Amino acid sequence: MFDSNIIMKLIYPILSYYFLTSIPFAQDYIQNPETKIHHSKFIIQNHFSLSFTQSLYLNTNLPNLENQNGKYFPKGYGVFSSLLLQYRSRHFSLTAEPMILDRRQYDISIPHKENEFSVLNDVPLLDIYKQNRFRNTGLKLHFYGISAGFGNWDQWWGPGIHNSLSLSNNAQGFYHYYIGTDGNQSGGKYVDFSFKYLVSRPMQNLKGDDYFLSAWFLKAKYKFLELGLNRNVVSGGYSDLPWDQQDVLTVLIDQNNIKYWDTINTYYILGNFEESGLKVFLEIGFPNRSYAGRDPEGYSDHAMGSNLGLRKQGAFGSDNLLFGFEYTRLVQGIYYNILPTPNWYDNIKYNYSSYKGRRWAAHSGADSDDFLVFMGYKDEQKSFIYGLNYERHGVTYHFPPEVKFESRINASYSSGNTTVHLVYENEYFEHYGFVDTNHNVWYETFEPGSLQRTQTLLISLEHTLSF
Repeated sequence: MFDSNIIMKLIYPILSYYFLTSIPFAQDYIQNPETKIHHSKFIIQNHFSLSFTQSLYLNTNLPNLENQNGKYFPKGYGVFSSLLLQYRSRHFSLTAEPMILDRRQYDISIPHKENEFSVLNDVPLLDIYKQNRFRNTGLKLHFYGISAGFGNWDQWWGPGIHNSLSLSNNAQGFYHYYIGTDGNQSGGKYVDFSFKYLVSRPMQNLKGDDYFLSAWFLKAKYKFLELGLNRNVVSGGYSDLPWDQQDVLTVLIDQNNIKYWDTINTYYILGNFEESGLKVFLEIGFPNRSYAGRDPEGYSDHAMGSNLGLRKQGAFGSDNLLFGFEYTRLVQGIYYNILPTPNWYDNIKYNYSSYKGRRWAAHSGADSDDFLVFMGYKDEQKSFIYGLNYERHGVTYHFPPEVKFESRINASYSSGNTTVHLVYENEYFEHYGFVDTNHNVWYETFEPGSLQRTQTLLISLEHTLSF
């Protein structure tokens, strides 16, 4: 339920900090073409709009597709139908997206994955995880450049389009309170900034204990250069340690019981050279865990993660040709059994940083790396992008690690207020479920279930009416 007292408790400490220091935090940096819902629609030019989306999917084997607001595509076929309603006035906006699902699902027999690898996108969801039938639903208040609200909108933070170290739309949107700037704000003649302070509603781990995500985000832009900072705290999860929504609201400020919680700090720098159509970025992050009373800050650099990428619009003499790459590395340090080395997203108390069976950050997950290269054509009406993706799971955890190789096509065509979007992926796995050993590698053999092949097709039709 929406509680105005929660919003007031958020507003007071944040506004006090903001007006005393004039240092902002951050709002979402959303720039991910892989999601079905285009976030530009949330910038409402008219007071009221309706967007109807009909999606058909076919999948031949493993669950597939990432960064789809938590939509689940198991073996079989199905239809998703949704209606996104948006209303905005001067001081508030309201959004709601009811969804209907009709799916025919088939059982598959595959090796079982455990622990931090059990919430990867290629793992069938447990029956306890239900799809939210209302997506992107909530209320936002706007006042003198400040915005506050409550809802379950899908989100993205960071300069990447394939992975984010802290917050992506890979999982279903979770309900949360927030306060921040209402879009980008001017901090002077040359600097624009945005900030956001976010606190989730309780999520439950497999033991039934509540856990929470708290985060602040800061983005500042000076000419062609953009800087971003973020701090996440995942708290709760202990049945014998009292912890509730009131505590979560201020844990980023008062650091209450911080030694018990998991934290992630991320930083990015993005160079946007508009004249040449080139964007280059580097995002780095540091996870922290507690170690039997030792100061976790002393070990944070043992598991630094990174996301490096480049995107170029306008190539080979054509303004409409594009290419790029993105490489995410979250491999656990090789000396993890000698020195305290925090791993990414591996705490069972927080369901391995997941919500309803899918991670809310980098979909490649703990102890992984992920390389995407792509090229294609894009103009104002149509696009066609082809990509190759190489991804490994359990790089330090097991030899050989899981290896996934995937080719993908992403195409769209728009006419007026109507858009057709197609996604096709052809996926090949080796060593799935870590069933192979070094013996298999040396003799080039594979245990049953090691090799997995999946083809997935998603076609979406979207039409928007504005009033």
